[in-house]
Formats: sequence, structure tokens, C-alpha cells
Amino acid sequence: MEPGAGVSAIVDDLVGALIVRLRERDVRGAISLFDHDAVLFGSEAEESAKGHAELELFFRRIFERPQTYGWQWDSLRVSATKDVVWFVGPATVVVRGDEGTEHSAPYRLSGVLKRQLDGRWLFVLFNGAEPVEGSSS
Repeated sequence: MEPGAGVSAIVDDLVGALIVRLRERDVRGAISLFDHDAVLFGSEAEESAKGHAELELFFRRIFERPQTYGWQWDSLRVSATKDVVWFVGPATVVVRGDEGTEHSAPYRLSGVLKRQLDGRWLFVLFNGAEPVEGSSS
């Protein structure tokens, strides 16, 4: 499968669905977007999960926070085969506080999606990270 608008749309659709579940604090809905053995890495050292049981714990901890998260792509690079899509790109994380505040910051997202037997695409790897400004030597 050649990367193109259709493949980018697959990534946009799945990341968009994840954002909706994060904003709604929908644990089961968020987990449903991940393959049974998927791996997730967040930007903090303790933010990692493998498989649905660990993802449930991860999302429950995230949803206890007084804010929700979402992203907007700055740009997106996508490659694909027939049943696997991988992506990476700089983005902006948009953090919405429960009290109505909103702030954004640079972020980077990457991941791998796999087509399931029923045709759905699910995350098998999702990684989000805050870039650290380098120092000049």
C-alpha cells in the first residue's frame, strides 16, 4: 500500500477516536482502539502499558487527573503495507483542565497500526513524548 491520503486518514481516524475517548474519560472505549497485546508509552517515565489489563490501569490513572488530553498534528509521516501502518510526526498536545483552562505544548507522536481480521485498524504501538530542548555546546 502506497502512503497517501487514504493511509493518513486511517491514522487521523484512529488518533481522532482516541482523542474522543480521552476527552470523555472512556476507559473501555480507549482500550477498544488497541490490539490485545498493544504497547503504549507516554511522556512520563511510569507511563507505559502492555496489553489490555495494563492499559486499563494506565487509562484509569490518567483519567483521575483534573485534565484531559488531545493532539493536533503539525505534520505527519506515514508508511504502510497492506495490513500495517506506521506513523510519526510532530504535534501539539492540547491539555484541557476540568475548570475550563486550556494550554498547548510541543509533542511528538508515533505508532503502529494493524488491520484486524474484521477490517478494523487498531494500535499495536502508541508513543507520545514531549521533546526536550537541546543545549548548544
